Amino acid sequence: MPLIQDALSSLLGFSGDTWKWQDHIHPASFRGVPFAVVDGDGSFGRRQAVHEYPYRDTVWVEDMGRSTRRLTLSGFIIQSSLVYSAPDVMTQRDNLIAACETLGAGTLVHPTLGELTVSIPEDGLKLHESKDAERVFEFTLTVIESGLRVFAVTSSVSAVSTVKTSWLALAAKSAATFIAEVNSDIRTVTQAIKTLKSTVSFWTGMVTRVANEATNLSNTLKSTFGSTRYGRYNTGTVGGSASGATTATSSDADTANYQLLVSQKMASSVEDRAQTQSSTASLLASTSVASYASGAQDVINTLLASEAKGLELIRMLETLSGFSDATYRPNSSDSGITLSVQIYLTTLSAGAMAYAASLYEPVSYDDAADLLQRVVAVIDAVSLAAADQGYDDVFSELSDLKTNVKTTLQAKGALLAIVETVSFSQPLPALNLANRLYQDGSRAEALAKMADPIHPAFMPLTFRALTS
Repeated sequence: MPLIQDALSSLLGFSGDTWKWQDHIHPASFRGVPFAVVDGDGSFGRRQAVHEYPYRDTVWVEDMGRSTRRLTLSGFIIQSSLVYSAPDVMTQRDNLIAACETLGAGTLVHPTLGELTVSIPEDGLKLHESKDAERVFEFTLTVIESGLRVFAVTSSVSAVSTVKTSWLALAAKSAATFIAEVNSDIRTVTQAIKTLKSTVSFWTGMVTRVANEATNLSNTLKSTFGSTRYGRYNTGTVGGSASGATTATSSDADTANYQLLVSQKMASSVEDRAQTQSSTASLLASTSVASYASGAQDVINTLLASEAKGLELIRMLETLSGFSDATYRPNSSDSGITLSVQIYLTTLSAGAMAYAASLYEPVSYDDAADLLQRVVAVIDAVSLAAADQGYDDVFSELSDLKTNVKTTLQAKGALLAIVETVSFSQPLPALNLANRLYQDGSRAEALAKMADPIHPAFMPLTFRALTS
């Protein structure tokens, strides 16, 4: 018998074991509200994306990091407890409910895991009370472990910087891929440079056309002067402006010297065109593959720094992202170089468009959603072309950029007002409708911009306006 007892003691851990688990149990509480715990459950593991493919017996499992830790505690609160000090059981119940309904994460002291920062999901606390239990309330508490917002977009500034970082990484990766791909397809250096110059010349001509459209005098002045002083078709701030899809207004003072301001904007527009011509000329004068790669980035950076801003800049880069060279080249090496150039230039344009979109301030939720759809469509088209050529690194950078710009625009759109369609039986003045819809006559200008009537005195019967 002693032999059997010794074997059992050794197996069960009773022999010479001085560590007592009871001494390492923490008094349970949530946000300082104590309670007793009967048992608990927890779920742990990894987040996995399972990819299944046709005619494959096995799947590819993509690891996406540690899964969310979910814990469930079954416990009770009791009046006149010998374990913890607390008021009457009714007050304990109210305190526990209040702790679970408080906004934000809180500190849970788990009996075995210790202090945890957790959040309470919907229906996280379930209380049970009965006549037989008397002064005891049983409950089940479900919590989710939470942490700092390390990966979340916490402000528009950090969101824009994240997109910019992705855009710069994309530019660097696409340039390296372009140089390596062209060098692998070279028959002779002279022929490669000739093919590069032929394709790039089409693109630079396209750049010149769209840049001239975006920086012409009409668009430059329209984006300078405000709608309050100079009419609803102006989108600038000089002289004041009002947004049609938001309640925001700008009361910037009018210029004291109209002619001087116009002259300055004209000079800036001319300088932008000169800068664009200079950068495109330098690109066409390149004599190596690396200089073509850096020259194309210089052209894109020149466009980003031009007077063209907002939707004009986004439209310009969106047009450039659709560039293609349909010139027939019988030699496979030349056609391969042409395709590499085309993918590189469209990738740069798409990345710059995404960055410009992150800087743009949408005027409404619908505006943000429409812009997001345009940006995602462009990035998807470029990503498909890169994937078809096996540019895995470029495809990965494009995917990261798309994720970041989606997060940015969704965050901006979530803070904007919703617009809806309003209808009236007869044409009414904008001032009348502003008083009728918002009890605020100062919003007549914003309504006129939103509805775009022939004259603000005769608003259309149906148009879209803010809900409040």
